[in-house]
Formats: sequence, structure tokens, C-alpha cells
Amino acid sequence: MNHSQRNLKKLIRAKEDSIADEELFLSAAYQKYQTSLARAVTGRYRYGLQVLLDWDISEQAGVAYTDNYKVHLNAANPITQSFPTRFLRSQSLTGLTGHEVGHLLYSDFTAHAVHLRSLENGSFYPKEPELSLPAYQTALEEIKEVLEEKDKAGCLTLARCAATFQNILEDIHIEDRMCEEFHGTFRQGIELNNLRMSEQIPSIQEQIDKEYQPFSIIANLILSYCRTGNINNPTGYQGDYLDTISDCTDLLDTAMESEKGTDRMLVSNALLALTWNYIQPLIEKTREELEMHGEDSAADALEDLLGDEVSSGAPLPTGKSGAIPKNIKPASPKGSGNDEGNAPSGPRTKEDAIEEAKQVLSEEGGRIALTKTNTILDENNPGVTYVSQYQGSGYEHAAEDLFRILNDVAAEKVQEDCQTELTEELQKTANDIHYGNAHAGIHVTIHRLTSVSDYLKNEYQAVAPPLLRASKKLQSTILPLLKEEQQGGKQKNLLFGKRLDSHALYKTDGTIFTRTRLPGEEKRLAVALLIDESGSMGWGDRMTHARKTAIVLYDFCKSLGIPITIYGHSTDAGGVALYSYAEFDSVDNEDCYRLMDMCDRNGNRDGAALRFVAEHLCTRPELQKLLILISDGQPADYGYSGTEAEADLRGIKKEYEKRDVILFAAAIGDDKENIRRIYKDEFLDITKLEELPKNMAQLVKQHLK
Repeated sequence: MNHSQRNLKKLIRAKEDSIADEELFLSAAYQKYQTSLARAVTGRYRYGLQVLLDWDISEQAGVAYTDNYKVHLNAANPITQSFPTRFLRSQSLTGLTGHEVGHLLYSDFTAHAVHLRSLENGSFYPKEPELSLPAYQTALEEIKEVLEEKDKAGCLTLARCAATFQNILEDIHIEDRMCEEFHGTFRQGIELNNLRMSEQIPSIQEQIDKEYQPFSIIANLILSYCRTGNINNPTGYQGDYLDTISDCTDLLDTAMESEKGTDRMLVSNALLALTWNYIQPLIEKTREELEMHGEDSAADALEDLLGDEVSSGAPLPTGKSGAIPKNIKPASPKGSGNDEGNAPSGPRTKEDAIEEAKQVLSEEGGRIALTKTNTILDENNPGVTYVSQYQGSGYEHAAEDLFRILNDVAAEKVQEDCQTELTEELQKTANDIHYGNAHAGIHVTIHRLTSVSDYLKNEYQAVAPPLLRASKKLQSTILPLLKEEQQGGKQKNLLFGKRLDSHALYKTDGTIFTRTRLPGEEKRLAVALLIDESGSMGWGDRMTHARKTAIVLYDFCKSLGIPITIYGHSTDAGGVALYSYAEFDSVDNEDCYRLMDMCDRNGNRDGAALRFVAEHLCTRPELQKLLILISDGQPADYGYSGTEAEADLRGIKKEYEKRDVILFAAAIGDDKENIRRIYKDEFLDITKLEELPKNMAQLVKQHLK
């Protein structure tokens, strides 16, 4: 298999068109992108803040949440999936990330928890509300009586209703703060989501027709007002719900504008009195559930009822194990990664934000039509107006980000396909090889990682620096030879030759011949490394030394353009297990990380593994083939050990020497005598890393001449 770079690019472009949203948004590249956005605005690079995405299409699936350490997004949520283009869906997910980050930056988690716990226990926090409207004083007195009596059904319901108000107010507040602080892709994503969510809130009449709980209807109207300044009332409903909302607007404006979380808690307490008539039916339902099934069941039933009917108000974040999370200080917007360089804008109204979101949707090829709404405040101007001079949100690279990530994902998928194809080809080759009578009936299985985990990459980065320095030292001793071969030149002072050097005839030592070498057009050397991964290689750091050698040799060969393949071998229930770590035709440039997967495993049937790698090496066009075996010299498998196994190895060595494969066995420590007995003088001592460059240089030099 040989994929040229041009063919790979064609494959990647073709793969981009077939990648579904689920593959893209759940890819490691996209999650890293969202994580980088979150870390940029919070400054939480050290503390491991992550954005994780999943794909849950069930009816009970959530949209997004955070536990203060990770932000979880459901990429299949109906808000995101309602947008008509992938770019807009990506912006929607970024808006959800911005929303959850806003909680981490601006929400007062501790006070919020105390607020709800106080209501459950029969008291107001931070204090009881002060109402300017006398009409609601009676309702407040009745609520105080419920709290003083510590009526379980009443306290539980009041706390849950207050939580609904608190979450609505907190959501809108932190989104406004995020849009004002970070004027790029976060703002655009938040505004797009707000527009779509406002469209999806049922009208007053729809909610009445569907027999929503009265409290759910009033909560949805509060949410609609907070998001857009309007309510969805295309049928011209007139009644108590509109009257109540009109009485709430001043309080809602105060809550959304204040930076103090306690102010929103005071407003939530006041809203309990203003909506008391709608809360009372819920208390009776909760009371019935308490008497029949107990407190936990009653709380869950109330949570489910409001969760199904209220269009927002997801619970605020909690910390690990249910603890109260800690707030973090926001990073400066000017230094915030992908949202950088956006100058602060002046105050914007809800209408401005909606217009911007509508313009983006229009430019992206259409959207779901808006439901006509009626204003509840006379000074608002109902209707839809498109701003032709709209200049965008300030962040110009969101589309580039998505296209780059899509290309990365496509490249990763193509590379995985190529690796799978390569493994299948190798397995077919393994099946076609005749391994000799000593291995009759033995099956050979090829194992190769199609993708490399971050864990292996991190492990490599941790151990590689000193080994790569050894590789560079080795390269410095070989590079002059390679340059000489590639460039050609005149060699003088030779003992034998066809051409006399007239300027050297006076010499008495016979070095009077000369030869002109043409520039080398063919590569002279290909290298294979085979590593024994039997259990005995785990003793005395044998495997560690083998892994070190593999890292150095791989970097050395790749840096100098010498083709190299690296295999490990052991046994399993099926026979011989071969592990492909580096391949001649690998396309993903991650073979160096695969080397970290080496480990001591089971037995070792050296002959079958050696024959496979030798055959693999024989497919190369280079004039010389060098096969290096790292082993403890003790073949050990069922029916394959002792003198017969050693004789098999010597026979394989002689057979492939006739096909220009030179076999060297690398000995580790006390295993030198075992290796010498089997492979005679062709062995290399690699126990000391500091001697590796010198010894390996001599070996490779010998086969470059």
C-alpha cells in the first residue's frame, strides 16, 4: 500500500463530505476546540477544565450542564439540531459552552444553595421580600404562614418554584454578561440559541390548550419576557396571566440588570408572592404525592412536572459529589484565545441581540420561521426588522475553526482507514507465507493500532528527549556517508582499481588507484527491527532497553530517510501474535507513539515471527536489508523450544542471507551467550544506552558501504 500525499488529500476532501454531525462533534479535535474556548475565557489552563460532548437523542436527554470541572454538551439536543447548517450547529454548541462557562464565572453557587435550603426549612434567604404592590400582601402573609408551620408540601413546592425563577433569572443574567464581556463567537452562539429557544416557547393559548400547570404557564411567560422583552401571544389572549406578567416586569428588569446574585434571590422570593395563586395547585399535588409515596418521590414528581412544561431553568452547577462548586475569576477578554481582539460595544437591547441573530441565520441560508408575537409593553415595537448594515459579531474566524476541525477529523478518519487497510494487507501476507515444518498449523495474527491515544503520546513525550539526543548523535556519524553516496565524487589512494592515479605513482604502499563514484540514485539500505515481547523480557529491564533502542533507531532512520519497520512478537491462544509498531508505508506519522505500546506478554515462537519480518523486508527495493532482532535468546512456546527451536532460527538466518537480508541479534546483558550460540558473531550489545550510538553507527556504516 502506497498512498501519495496528493491521493491522501483527495481522500480527505472526499471524507469531509461523508462525516456526520455525530462524528464531527464527538471527535477529539472538536472537543479540544470547545475546551480551548472555555479555558481561554476562564484562564483555567492548569486546572483541567474540559468540554465533553455526547450524542443522546432520547426524550429525557438534557442539553448542557457543568459540575465546575467539566462542561458536558449533548450535541444531539433539539436546539442545536434545529439549525439548518453545520456551521450554525457548531455556533450553537459554542453558545452552550459559553452559557455554562458564564455560570462558572458569574453565578454565586453558595448563596443559591443557601437560598433554596432555607425555603425548604421554612425561612426566606437573604430576607423576606418587600412588595410595593399592596394587592400581593395577603399572598405574602399566606406564604409566611406556610413557612412558619414548616408545612413539608408547601416548603418543598415553594423551594422548587423559587429555583425555577432563580434559574431563569440567572441564565439570562450570565448570558448577558458573557455577551458583553466576550464579543466574538460566544456572543453569536448564545444569541442564536436564545432566538431558537424563544421561538420554541409555546404561545399562551397553546399552553392552556395542552393543560399546562398554571405555574408552568406563568414561568414560561417570565422566561419569554426575560429572553426577548416580548411574549408569544399570536391569538391575542387577554387574562390573568398577562396581568400578572405586567406586575412582574419591574422586578425582572431589576434582577437581570443587577450583578449581585442576592438581588435575584430577593426577586425570586417576591415572585413567589406575585404568582402564589399559580403555586397553590402545585402544593396540593405535592401533598398528595407525599402522603402516597414519601418525600423523595414527591420531590422527583414535582421536578419532572416542571421540567417537562417549563422551557428553561436547568439547575445550576454542582461540584464533585454534590458539593458546592467554587467560582473562578474571568480571564481578560483581550487575551482570550479565539475571542480576542474585540472592542467592547455599547449597551444593547434584547431587540438588538435578536436582530443580530436573525441576520446570521438569514446569511446562513434560512431558518425556521418566527412565530408572530405580541408585545406586552406599549413602548416596544413589535414585528421583524432586518438590519441591512449589520457588520457581524466581531469574531471572524469561527467558520475557519470549523472547517479546520472538519479537515482534521476527515484526515484522522482517512488515516484510520489506511491503517485498517494496511493491517488487512499485512494479515493477507502473513497468511500466504510458508513458515516451515517447525510451525505447521500455527496461525499468525497481525495487531496494529488504527489510532493512537493521548496517553501513549504523553508517555512518549515524557521519555523521548534523551533518546532523541542519542539519535541525533548517531545521525551525525552517518550523515557524511549518506551525503557522499548521494552526491558522488572521486575516491583516491585505493589499493585496487581499474584507473591509475598519475599523481600517486611515486607511492611505495600501492595506493595508486582511483575511482569515480556516480551520485547514488537508489537507496542502499532498509531496516527492520523485531522485538521479543515474551514474559521473560520483563526481567531485568530487558523490555525497557528494547523500547529505548526502538525509539532511537526509529528516529535515526526516519530522520535520514532510511526505510524502517518495527515489530514485536509473542504468542496468544490463536498462535503467534505480531504487533506492528512502525511500517514502511505508514501515513499518519504516529508510529513513534505506537512504540510506547510495547510490553512483555506471553511466550515466543521466534522462528515464525522472524520469517514474517524477513519476508516483509524482502519486499523492499533497497540493495541491502538489515534485520535486527532484540531477544533474550530463549524460544519458548508449546512444542517449540530447546535445540530444535535454535536450529530452526539458524536455518532461517542462512536462508534469508541468500536473499540479501543480514540478520543481527541484539543482546541485553547476560543474554549475550545465548544470542552468540544461536546467531554466532552477528550480535550487538545494547545494554548501555550511552554506547548505543557508537555500536549502531558501526553496524549501519558497514551496510552503507
